[in-house]
Amino acid sequence: MLAFLFAVLLIHWADEFLPGIFVVIAIAAGIMLLNLTVDVPGFGFLNQLKNSDRLAIWIVLVTLAIIGYIHNQNRWIDEGLLNRPNDIGLWKSELILGISLATTLTHWLVGILQPKITTMDGQQFATEFALYVNFSGVALLLWSGDAVLSLSTLGAAIALMVLAELTLYASRPG
Repeated sequence: MLAFLFAVLLIHWADEFLPGIFVVIAIAAGIMLLNLTVDVPGFGFLNQLKNSDRLAIWIVLVTLAIIGYIHNQNRWIDEGLLNRPNDIGLWKSELILGISLATTLTHWLVGILQPKITTMDGQQFATEFALYVNFSGVALLLWSGDAVLSLSTLGAAIALMVLAELTLYASRPG
């Protein structure tokens, strides 16, 4: 829930993502790509990753780049502490990706900090991300309202998170 709230607030706080973010993402993607053919000094750990773990890293990099691009394409109207998007369609797409990435990364982080509670490999990361994109995407595309933060939006998000987690639990073998 905190990841969801943080993603929504972050999207509304920033009126534009700096171009430096895209440079950092491009450098990270370039290092990963180069490391497929040549050992890059200082990045030997990439050679030890399974393909599904590399996929998870690529999902994060591509999603961050898309979120930044969509965010910068929208015109943001200053309303004091938060900003309101001018194009609700762009905002919904950005919100779907932001929520999906934030919740999946939070689950991954919990797995690192508390491995007895949960663990997550690259395959599960990709599956969970896809579920969150689908659940939140369907809900937000059907929702036709202004870009407001409300208790009903929060309630719908909680319900979709529960459905995604139940779907993940049901899809596990055994």
